[in-house]
Order: sequence, then structure tokens, then C-alpha cells
Amino acid sequence: MKNILAIIALSSSLATLMAQDIATLNGKITNPKGDKVFVTQTVGEGRAAKREVLDSAVLTTDGSFNMDFTLKSVTELSFSDGNESCPFILSPGDEVYMALNTKMFDETIIYSGKGAAKNNAVKNLNLMNEVAMNGIFAFDDDADTNKIYAFMDNSFAGITDIVKDYQNELPDFKAYGDKKISDLENVKVQIKAQISSMREFNAMVQILAGTEGIDIKGIDLKENGVNLSEYKGKTIVIDFWATWCGPCKREMPSFKALEEKYGKEVNFVSIAVWCEKPGWIEMANDLGFENNMFLARGEETQVKDWELKFIPRYVVIDKNFKVVDAHAPVPSSGGLEALIKELNPQI
Repeated sequence: MKNILAIIALSSSLATLMAQDIATLNGKITNPKGDKVFVTQTVGEGRAAKREVLDSAVLTTDGSFNMDFTLKSVTELSFSDGNESCPFILSPGDEVYMALNTKMFDETIIYSGKGAAKNNAVKNLNLMNEVAMNGIFAFDDDADTNKIYAFMDNSFAGITDIVKDYQNELPDFKAYGDKKISDLENVKVQIKAQISSMREFNAMVQILAGTEGIDIKGIDLKENGVNLSEYKGKTIVIDFWATWCGPCKREMPSFKALEEKYGKEVNFVSIAVWCEKPGWIEMANDLGFENNMFLARGEETQVKDWELKFIPRYVVIDKNFKVVDAHAPVPSSGGLEALIKELNPQI
């Protein structure tokens, strides 16, 4: 009998310990845009880091969901409705309820229940960070960098102070807060480097305006050699892209529409860089652009003088092969079409 009682007591203790490791996230979404929600976690570090789905739940008819997790410590996670996402943290034993409206996703999130305080803090910091970033990128391209950096330093210092206040108020916010402060410092360094790099880039492309176009030699879809200079005699619009580039793909329907509209008067040249030939051949054939060019590995050094540091990138050259705009507007903006009309008043 004593052995049986001991086994029962041990089983009860194990069940209690296991229950203490369980954290739950329940909630309700108003105006859901899908039928499922997901919770993911970053696994690994650096370039090896990737997001893994820990759990998902099907929404009920009223937008409710329920999920639970086995955790050993405070864990940083991400919640998504398949359209937008937000960070949150759970500790073993938390029972968090989350409510939100997808019309204003981040702004409407409200947490309640055990573990809610730290997650409302996470939400607040996320919104503060968004406001700070919007303020930074609201500066004009030619704004004084000292003013931009001062605004960024002050904004991030304010957020850091609030993080420290949360750390003093919430015992299980310490590790997340330390990481947040570190991330703010890293972002500050990265943004300053990006602004500096972009200023240098803008200065270089302005120098290119009015100069002779830089010739490029590649292959066409039949794998014959082709030079960019062969297209002079008409306005040339270049699209630098790669098969793996998402923003490039999003602009391609607009680029194709311009080609269909003005292709008789303007040479639209699609130039693929930094990708593999088989994938380019397949994708370029599907896209159906009139003039295609591919630069093989090792041949991309030809575009160095074009200051090609990112893609998509659009360049406009006049009929005499003089550079008009070495960093032209994206097709979807309407600015590229306006420039084409300006150079070709007859169309």
C-alpha cells in the first residue's frame, strides 16, 4: 500500500511540475483576414537563424483561438494571423488572453490575464519603435545628417529609459529588456551606416547624369552575345533585377505595362544579375520581356561603375547613349513613365 501511495504521490508531483511548464495564449480577433493564427520562434543565430512554427490554431466562428506551449523559461515569440505579426513573450505558467482588431493590428492589441503586464510593455515598446523609425525616415534625402542622428539618438534614448523602467517593475522582463536595448544600439549603428552609404550613392549617381552610358555585355535568351549599346538610337530604360529578388518581382508587372505601352518608341532592357542562368532563362521566358540580358558569375563587375549596390534599380539613357537618370523612379510610381514622356514628347 505504501508503494502504491508513493507512486500516486510521485505521479501527482510530476503532473504538477509539468503543469507549471505550460503557458497558454488564448484570444479573439475582430475582423480576421484568415482562418488560422500562428506562433513562431527564432531558432539559431546569425545567418543560420530561422523562424519555426511552434503552434497554430484554427479560429472559431467568432474569431477566438486557443494555444498552449511547454516552456522552461521566459521565451520570446511572434504571433501572426498570416498577414501581420507582433512580438510577445511567455513565461512558464502564464495564462495570457490577447484581443485585437486587424483594422489597426498593433495599435488595438490588449493583453489580460497572468503574464499580461510584460506583453503590454512589449506592445508599447513596439509602437514606440515604429514611431521613432517613421520619424527617422520622414527626413528629406538631403536633410542634415546631424539632425537625423540627433533625432534618432534622442528617440532611442527615450525608449531605452522606458525599457529600464519596465525592467524595474516586471521581474521576468529583464532578459527581454536587455536584448531590446542591445537591438536598439545595433539598429542605430546600422541606420547611420545606411544613411552614409545612401548619401555616397546619391552623390555618385548624380555625377553619372549627362555622362556617356557605360556599356554592358551579356547574353540573350538564345545565349548569343548582346551589348547594351546596341539599343542606342532610342531611349533606353534598364531594369536591373535577379530571380530571387522579391521587390524586383513586384515591380515587373508595371515594367511590363510600360513596355507594352511604349515599346515601339523606347527600348526596355531587362538585365539579370547575381543569379543563376537556368533560373533566369525560365523566369525571363515566363515574363516575356522583349529585350533580355544576363550577366554570368564574374561578369557582374561590368556594373560596378553603374554603382549597382541594390536591386531593383532602374536607369534611363537617352537615344544618344547619354545617362539621363542613373537612379530612376520605380515603374509603379508613375515617375518613370513621366520621364519617358518627357524624353519622347511625340508619344
